[in-house]
Amino acid sequence: MESENVASREKMESLCGLVANIEPFAIHDGPGIRTVVFMKGCPLKCIWCSSPHTQNKIMEVINDTDKCGKCGACIEACPKKAVQRSEEEEIRIDRNHCDGCGVCAETCAYQALEMSGKRYTVDGLFHEIEKDIPFYRRSNGGVTVGGGEPTMQPDFVTAFLTRCKEQHIHTAMESCGLATQKIWTSIMDHLDLLYVDIKHMQEDIHQRITGASNRQILANVQMATERVPTILRIPVIPGLNDDQDNLARTAQFASNLGRNFVRIELLPLHHLGEDLYRKLGREYPLSDVHPPTEERMLDLKIYMKNFGLNVQIGG
Repeated sequence: MESENVASREKMESLCGLVANIEPFAIHDGPGIRTVVFMKGCPLKCIWCSSPHTQNKIMEVINDTDKCGKCGACIEACPKKAVQRSEEEEIRIDRNHCDGCGVCAETCAYQALEMSGKRYTVDGLFHEIEKDIPFYRRSNGGVTVGGGEPTMQPDFVTAFLTRCKEQHIHTAMESCGLATQKIWTSIMDHLDLLYVDIKHMQEDIHQRITGASNRQILANVQMATERVPTILRIPVIPGLNDDQDNLARTAQFASNLGRNFVRIELLPLHHLGEDLYRKLGREYPLSDVHPPTEERMLDLKIYMKNFGLNVQIGG
């Protein structure tokens, strides 16, 4: 038994995860004061995604041309010749050739280039969050793993959550719900709270706006509500999923969930991540779609509450 424990510990120490960023003192992603760990990689490509830097499971350069001094040091430093100067004299990243080595960001004296993604061991990541344990204790808070999609790095996330539970830290996960049953089940055992997005109930529309079917997602939600307190989040995207038919289907689905279903949270579209698309050299698909008004959100809340559900606006 002792040898098995040693082997398990050695395996945990050797695991590495790719983290997009760490947000301490968060108050909207679980009870109390929390630290949110955003993992890299997501199986969906939602056209309204506000965290495009977490979609790819690779290191990426974020290029803030507004800060750039145009000195050209990054061009000289790049071993792949992926950093170039445009005709407008702006520094551009050739994403097809960039391998995310980070040399350009290390060279930049203006902090115009930074890396999205940092590798952590389980102990290294736990060391980052353990300094805030006193705040978790006083506020009944804890740690939330989000992304991206945490289940894209299942071994690392499971090991990290296990480490947190060993120290009696409340654990939560924000997920799109798309994972194999095996991975999904294994992570549920290490959670005190789960958030899952429900983007759309119709499979064909879900496929069109996220790039994937919702069948496995809905099955995973049903399973989760039998095992762990689960909150459903609906990103409200005007013209895409805020019609009464879709909301009624979602409400009916939620009404038949397991005993651990807690509530629905309606999250209005925002454009806070739009600038990240520019810094990643991408176009933001929904720049012309306006966020729903407060009155519209209140109407949607009232409509869904009529199905006998606990519904709130925001997280």
